Amino acid sequence: YHHSKLAVAENGAVWLPCKGDRREIFACEHLRVAVNAADVVDTMHDAVARVSLEGYEFGVFVSGPSKTADIEQALVLGAHGAMKATIYIYK
Repeated sequence: YHHSKLAVAENGAVWLPCKGDRREIFACEHLRVAVNAADVVDTMHDAVARVSLEGYEFGVFVSGPSKTADIEQALVLGAHGAMKATIYIYK
């Protein structure tokens, strides 16, 4: 379970700054993220202007499970991250 201080209404992405063990985000089965409604911006342009890595090694915008059909034209969900993502917005 993670908390994000930045989310994007335009595409449903949340900003997750990271340090240390990256498996918490990229190798989990179900990613759960909570974000305050006041921290939701309209567009990615607005979000990028607010991104900060202070105290972190890197950060990613996550908008849900990845999808690929590159290998033998078979659809694979979660090939590059969580199989499922749930974003909770609270006031």
